[in-house]
Amino acid sequence: MSRRRGATLTKALLTVGCLLAAPLAQAISVGNLTFSLPAEADFASKRVVNNNKSARLYRIAVSAIDRPGGSEVRSRPVDGELLFAPRQLVLQAGESEYFKFYYHGPRDNRERYYRVSFREIPTRNLTRRSPTGGEVSMEPVVVMDTILVVRPREVQFKWSFDKVAGTVSNTGNTWFKLLIKPGCDSTEEEGTPGICVPGTWFASRRCASRGTTIWSITTNLLRSAIPVR
Repeated sequence: MSRRRGATLTKALLTVGCLLAAPLAQAISVGNLTFSLPAEADFASKRVVNNNKSARLYRIAVSAIDRPGGSEVRSRPVDGELLFAPRQLVLQAGESEYFKFYYHGPRDNRERYYRVSFREIPTRNLTRRSPTGGEVSMEPVVVMDTILVVRPREVQFKWSFDKVAGTVSNTGNTWFKLLIKPGCDSTEEEGTPGICVPGTWFASRRCASRGTTIWSITTNLLRSAIPVR
């Protein structure tokens, strides 16, 4: 497999998912780890579910990032740029509720990214004695990282395909998902997923394989496909 600059976010999120799958099986659930605020919308919402057997307190923290990935640069958002509500909430076992995010920053043709961390905190401190004599928490604090994408005012969904190099490049101004399928009739489970933010590319040997179909998807309604001949 060749270098996948555009797949950095995918790999990072998959790594987090694999590392946390076991301990979080009974913990917080936030759905997709990447969510978007469309240009025409006033706010984006994120549903949080308490899958524990007891109550939990939920808080969030937001950082602006230059672009998603392992080498992202984080900064504090300008005051008032991205607001959210509620500040915190308590959910009983099995309950769910929405956090809402309101963007008041510049409305131009540049896409913006924010790392939103959901923090799940036990409402009671259950401990047990460790072999060394200390106390160990039975219900640890859990943090789940997600990415909020604020779409440009005028979305330019553009991409190019280089069959020789086996790359798909994002030449527009908004991110999109990729699904490289071995054929038109194959299932999504058989495909290779990827994510491309503006100015990056996704590389895979499958891109150059005869019979492959490359789907690029920016929303549920806006998508295109290229069959490789």
